[in-house]
Amino acid sequence: MYSGILAVPPTTGTFDSLLNWYLFFGIGAAVVVITLLVVFMVRYRYRGQRTPMPKHKTEGWKIVLVTVVISISILTTAEYQTFSSFSNITIPTGATCMADTGHPCIQVCAEAYQWGWNYTYPRPGQTCAQSYYSGFYWEGNGTSFRKGGNLTVPTGWDVVLNISSKDVFHSMGITMLSEKEDAVPGKVNQMWFMIPQLKVATTNDVAAVVCTADSCFYQWAIRCFELCGVGHATMVANLTVVSQAKWLAWTGGATG
Repeated sequence: MYSGILAVPPTTGTFDSLLNWYLFFGIGAAVVVITLLVVFMVRYRYRGQRTPMPKHKTEGWKIVLVTVVISISILTTAEYQTFSSFSNITIPTGATCMADTGHPCIQVCAEAYQWGWNYTYPRPGQTCAQSYYSGFYWEGNGTSFRKGGNLTVPTGWDVVLNISSKDVFHSMGITMLSEKEDAVPGKVNQMWFMIPQLKVATTNDVAAVVCTADSCFYQWAIRCFELCGVGHATMVANLTVVSQAKWLAWTGGATG
């Protein structure tokens, strides 16, 4: 598994290649169309002479067939590239996390609602639904285990977010990590990353960064990227990155 901070993660690399592929054919088509437009404008421009209008020529079926075949070929190839890329996206498992960092995946449940985020940390073997009612939440100050609007993760270990929605479509995005995933009612989507150190490069949407010896707080690092109602613009959350020692002291090593 890769980090969006240290290297290009598999999902980003896959869709970047698709973007480059679409750009290549899109720019090629634009060059052909604009070139023909300029050629026809120059060739058939009005030169002031009084000559009969050129006779209208009706194109035959062959040119239509060629155009259709070329269009279908390009679109079919584009769709094949898109759908085949899905097989390159593999959700981390306990084995892959252990192989990557020597520690099980840190499982976090993220539930979107109008207009905010609830993050819970299930015990091993629990589902997200069970974690909501198990009493195992984090308040962010070490006294309990519930916190809405603040996602806390450790450094150096793979974090898997299980994202769902309580009401309408949302989309959870952490721009500074190049991560985004949809939150859909009745469905759980996964997003994963690994943050190698407490203080990392941020983007312009992060309002403030406050760091101590064992944690860094990133204000408004998490945002909704799907129009979800009148409160969409203010649907933000904070990201807190803590050291592994603080994480273990905080959770008692019970998450993963």
